[in-house]
Amino acid sequence: RAFSKGLSLPVPDADDGANLRDVILDLILSNVGIDSNSSLNFSLMMLGLSGSRHNCFDVILDLVADVDFVMNPATSSAATKCFELIFRVSELGSRGNFPELARTHQLLLTEKLRRSNFWHSQAVRYMGERGGSASSILHEVSRYFRYDQGQDVKVTNRNNDVLHSIAWLLKGLA
Repeated sequence: RAFSKGLSLPVPDADDGANLRDVILDLILSNVGIDSNSSLNFSLMMLGLSGSRHNCFDVILDLVADVDFVMNPATSSAATKCFELIFRVSELGSRGNFPELARTHQLLLTEKLRRSNFWHSQAVRYMGERGGSASSILHEVSRYFRYDQGQDVKVTNRNNDVLHSIAWLLKGLA
């Protein structure tokens, strides 16, 4: 529960490197792909694959539901990690030696994504038209690379992060 609480904390304004959210996401990512024949590893438990109601996966879904979280230069890198984790949880079911309890909860999380039409709605959000004359976020980001590349390092890094997030979305759609 403490880790999911840490993920939901606001990011401090100071640009002093890693923050608690990044540390938690890095910890989960470092272990999510490690094979475990009969038991859950720490990352899988933090993601809720042990059945915990207070899990990081739900917080991650809440975070990426906010376009500002993905588009903010201070949090865009964390957003990319969130999209990667959502994809990795979705593909865990293809592992042959996955513990039964974890497989059950992974199927429930995958079903939650399917019911909410997560992959499609997120892809439309970032690659579809935003109404009126507003271009898609993908178009906006790619236009920046054509005309203003290198003018603002924070915006350039943010745009790279957004493109990586979109890449994880496309993998999830595949």
